[in-house]
Amino acid sequence: MTTDDFHFMVAVKKPLEFTHRGKTYNLTYGTDEKGDYIAFGRLYDTPVRYRDAGELLNDVKIENHFFREVLADI
Repeated sequence: MTTDDFHFMVAVKKPLEFTHRGKTYNLTYGTDEKGDYIAFGRLYDTPVRYRDAGELLNDVKIENHFFREVLADI
């Protein structure tokens, strides 16, 4: 998946579930008192909320790699 594909997926709020090195990750969306958010984390763990796709791409690390670096493998 390219970064542009990811940004489009977030814009249309399409959920994503993928496996990376045997661990399953989940990306969903929601709304709280502060507005819309993106929830990301390992399946069955409490997800972390991010306010936009850029924040998620720059902050999330999957096994010592930023999420933006792992996108090509998804």
